Amino acid sequence: MKTKLPLIILLLVETITAYAQNIEKEYLSRNHANRKELNYTLPAPEYQKGKAILSGTISNYNPDDNLIFKIGAPNIVMGAADTLFPTVEADGSFTIDIPLYHSTQVRMIIGNADLVILLSPQKETNVTINLNNPPGKQFVFSGHYATINNEWCQPELITKIPPVYINGNLLDSIAGISANEFKKRCINQYKQYIAHNDAQLQFSEVTRTLANLSCAFDCLENLQATHYCLQTAYQKKENITREQAFAAFLDIHLPDDFHNYLKDFPVNHPLALYCYNYRNVITNFLYDTHYDPLSMEKYLLENAPLTKEEQKLIHQHEAAFKAGVAFQLQSDLGTLVNKYAKERDDCNWSVFSEAKKRLNHILQDSTCLLIDYVRAIYMRSSLYNLKPLTHRQELMASEITNPIFLGIIQDMNHQMRPRQKTATKKFTVCEAPQVPEKELLNALIARHKGKVQFIDFWATWCGGCRQIIKEYEPLKKEIGEDQVAFIYLTGPSSIKKTWEILIQDIAGEHYWLNKEQWGYLWNHFQMTGLPMYLIIDKKGNIAKRFTHVTVKELKELLGLEINK
Repeated sequence: MKTKLPLIILLLVETITAYAQNIEKEYLSRNHANRKELNYTLPAPEYQKGKAILSGTISNYNPDDNLIFKIGAPNIVMGAADTLFPTVEADGSFTIDIPLYHSTQVRMIIGNADLVILLSPQKETNVTINLNNPPGKQFVFSGHYATINNEWCQPELITKIPPVYINGNLLDSIAGISANEFKKRCINQYKQYIAHNDAQLQFSEVTRTLANLSCAFDCLENLQATHYCLQTAYQKKENITREQAFAAFLDIHLPDDFHNYLKDFPVNHPLALYCYNYRNVITNFLYDTHYDPLSMEKYLLENAPLTKEEQKLIHQHEAAFKAGVAFQLQSDLGTLVNKYAKERDDCNWSVFSEAKKRLNHILQDSTCLLIDYVRAIYMRSSLYNLKPLTHRQELMASEITNPIFLGIIQDMNHQMRPRQKTATKKFTVCEAPQVPEKELLNALIARHKGKVQFIDFWATWCGGCRQIIKEYEPLKKEIGEDQVAFIYLTGPSSIKKTWEILIQDIAGEHYWLNKEQWGYLWNHFQMTGLPMYLIIDKKGNIAKRFTHVTVKELKELLGLEINK
């Protein structure tokens, strides 16, 4: 016999059941969303100058506490960060625009907390801050990159390796060991941290990847500072001065193959430039195993027209350095080095050129991210001093293929140049005619029939192409763009983002051709390399084909066709 339940109980059961079902649906929905978010991928960062927005609220904020709150906005080319100070309202809220050249981590110091936050130009990220909470719960992010930033703050994830040379206990442990033993210890520690992070499956793969990259770049900082770390450990152990330690290690060098470990580090990883500490992959030593701290002074002695007093000053510094005593005329020495700017530049050019060779020998790729970074930081001497790039720096910059480095350098260099009253360079991005490949060139020429045309086949990765473009650029003003149509063709081997940056300084019409279009023209003209040029007469015929002529010769060739 079935017992009939009262209506109110039936309604209550139905309500509880429906509530439970809703809870289950919501849980499943959230779980699915979380799984989806935990597995999302991060595209390689691109050059995108703009301002990221960071907003938030500080719990229990008291203006009288004088809370330290600052943000470091990095410039990867300069290897430094601009310090910004957010304005915090009485209720603890704040909003700040942070200028960036690409999506990257910025450093935030607030109170005793020191962390990095991933931000993106034109996007907003929000954070709720409660410094009274335990680690892992002090910061709660929402908005752009919320998952990565929330996971990054969790104590189970290892995101940094401290520098050895500032840790007293670590210095004690490495005193007297060999460079190779120090290298082994650093790499073993790095591998242990990577294994630990890879096991933290509660975090998204992309967050673990960025954490591992950050550890890698910190490890590289220690490895590059091997000589200095061992020297500092020796200084601490023997209780001697810094100058005495430098003198003791002056003739101690690293093994010739010491830096071969680079092949096993993610220095060219596509996500590397998201990391705040990518700059750690390059230090002043530039992977030189026989670094000489007196190299600049020796170069000046051999190459600069020094006076006897200046020669004496350098010899006094060298003697003091080798004796391990402080040099009292350091400022005079700095003035001397600055005086001979040409010789200093010659020395720096040699140092950076050798660094490129060393790294290319190790990595077997002259266009990789790390070697591009070496090229990029060669620009610092001018950009630090708010001066336009020198001719040599422009030559080095012409080899850069990475669009982020290139974009930053060009933007900063433009800011150094005197402002012109009228713009002289006009570039136009054009779509290739939708015709069969064999008809493409004729279709391009037909657009300017009746006018002389100069067609340049080039590539963004071709340093020679880019240098010659600069050499030919003044002709456009001399001849007049109404007399000659300047047309530039490149193919898919050129990174499109890099191409978009470069053409802003090249007056004329620009075409980025697809694989089939570029391949047909390459085979049609039987090209074996770049650049290659065509001069088209007023009737639309090829009047001249060549790979290089001087500016004067090109002016004459174009003049002949104009006057026909």
